[in-house]
Amino acid sequence: MMALSCLTTTSQLCSLMPPIQDPVITLFSKQRLLKVKVLCFHPWSDVTLPLMSVSEIRAVIDVWASVIEELGARYPWVQIFENKGAMMGCSNPHPHCQVWASSFLPNIAQREEQSQRAYQSQHGEPLLMEYGRQELLRKERLVLTSEHWLVLVPYWAVWPFQTLLLPRRHVRRLPELTPTERDDLALIMKKLLTKYDNLFETSFPYTMGWHGAPTRSEAGANWDHWQLHAHYYPPLLRSATVRKFMVGYEMLAQAQRDLTPEQMSSSCSGLSRFLFALAIALVSASSSCPQAWGPPGVQYGQPGRSVTLCCPGVTAGAPVSWFRDGETRLLQGPDSGLGHELVLARADNTDEGTYICRTLDGALGGVVNLQLGYPPSRPIVSCQAADYENFSCTWSPSQVSGLPTRYLTSYRKKTVPGADDQRMSPSTGPWPCPQDPPGAARCVVHGAEFWSQYRINVTEVNPLGASTRLLDVSLQSILRPDPPQGLRVESVPGYPRRLRASWMYPASWPRQPHFLLKFRLQYRPVQHPAWSMVEPAGLEEVITDAVAGLPHAVRVSARDFLDAGTWSAWSPEAWGTPSTGSLPKEIPAGGQPHTHLEEELQADSPASPRPSLLPDLQPLVHRDPLEQVAVLASLGIFSFLGLAAGALALGLWLRLRPDGKDRPQKPGFLAPMITVDKLPGAPNL
Repeated sequence: MMALSCLTTTSQLCSLMPPIQDPVITLFSKQRLLKVKVLCFHPWSDVTLPLMSVSEIRAVIDVWASVIEELGARYPWVQIFENKGAMMGCSNPHPHCQVWASSFLPNIAQREEQSQRAYQSQHGEPLLMEYGRQELLRKERLVLTSEHWLVLVPYWAVWPFQTLLLPRRHVRRLPELTPTERDDLALIMKKLLTKYDNLFETSFPYTMGWHGAPTRSEAGANWDHWQLHAHYYPPLLRSATVRKFMVGYEMLAQAQRDLTPEQMSSSCSGLSRFLFALAIALVSASSSCPQAWGPPGVQYGQPGRSVTLCCPGVTAGAPVSWFRDGETRLLQGPDSGLGHELVLARADNTDEGTYICRTLDGALGGVVNLQLGYPPSRPIVSCQAADYENFSCTWSPSQVSGLPTRYLTSYRKKTVPGADDQRMSPSTGPWPCPQDPPGAARCVVHGAEFWSQYRINVTEVNPLGASTRLLDVSLQSILRPDPPQGLRVESVPGYPRRLRASWMYPASWPRQPHFLLKFRLQYRPVQHPAWSMVEPAGLEEVITDAVAGLPHAVRVSARDFLDAGTWSAWSPEAWGTPSTGSLPKEIPAGGQPHTHLEEELQADSPASPRPSLLPDLQPLVHRDPLEQVAVLASLGIFSFLGLAAGALALGLWLRLRPDGKDRPQKPGFLAPMITVDKLPGAPNL
């Protein structure tokens, strides 16, 4: 067993390390050549084969065939294989496969060569041809069948959901497939891989590869005992996260089956019948003459690709002559060998128009109108819930196809990984997502569960194929209520700086005690660019700092009171101007405030919650804010001076007050330091 000295993603020749000179292991050393290529399926890194259109998969098949022809001219074995998913060791998510061409026949290929040659020599026919016929007769392990291909679970399968893809005709290598067989192969591959993805609602990991007869100089030998086939080896066993491990007894002794081939076949063949039946009925891209769309007689093609038109009024294969409408020049005669078909190589806009086909006797066979466009692209999908019971999804094409387009919409509830009892339960779907109204780019899911997660499937379909977008959503993250309704802004009589705003719940939000809304309100005077905002406690708010005499714009938005989802859009603006009149009633002498304002607020309120800021029922002295600040500062200064004067007076009193009647008084604070009788010259009295 040798190690590679280099490996590239380009078409570079790599060699195994030179033979080891150690005589003990020289027996295991041999110089061999290897060439490696990596083929990308699609320019988008988030696309896999089941999400590609049939025409895109057909292009991959054509590249496979050309690579086998190219490398097969120099190497006896060309191995095409795809590892899908990180579980299979694939570190690059971009859809791709690898091609390894070797100068030797690998071990598994040698075993298949020996068994097929032995069976051919004993029974006179290819082993896998006979095996395919037996499976078709028994119908116990079939997964899919078509005109040219069949997919079955081989009776020797040991990996969960292992399948074998076989052509019905004797074919030795991929390049030998006819165009019709390649079209059919692309379609049955898409069906099989979509079934895999739907099995556990995940992008299904697997390893697959093609086995065909050896090539190079060996191609000239007799390889009629070989039958082309593809192996699919998926590792998943019970869920999207539980896989089979080939360890222990299976690694050291013999592989064991977790499921019988019959059980695996039954699980695969029954998946998503509704979706597949609907998709196959609409997608006609696998047909050489897609015409099940639009007005009768219209057929479709793609610019830059070969387009095949079919004469609608004759039987398949009948020779006809083709003309452009209004021209006598013959485009294609009945001896072309194409029967009732007309092939336009690399069609462009000049090929659009009307074509006429005539039978051998000159009778009109039919009229065909050619319209060119592009296959569908993955639609852009977004979902939003206006309440906690229903949600809607909208979509738009990411690329204009120019062809009539339809959309298939469905959804399913996602289950917890490993919940085997719920995996195939009909309660998880899939269910159709009804388009509301029919034909609109919007579908609605009713009766959703607030704490559950859902997978939305939007498939864009036109005459040239289909493209799918899968989106996982939860109501908690997409919840966005509609804007509040009925916003009113009214002045408060006698209060030049107040406005009263009230509103109602959106009609789409069910009023239940456990699912309430909270609100935020913005307001601004006319011609003022900045908004002020408050968060009311109910369905009304009294603005107490409005600018007197100026109209004000007010708007509100809503959100789930537990902060699920996001805020709603703002409601349409409502306008109001503060009152300029006087109070309609004076305050009574008994100190009871006006009550008519409170009664009016309660009567007009649509709900019981009270305003978060109740109005001050005493009349305000309307001053300029700077004037109010100056008054407060003056009051502070006067208060400080008063306190200082009081403290000084208290100190003087404590200093001068007498201590008692009989005790000599102490000199006062202002007494002289020397008494008068001690002064010189003072008379004695």
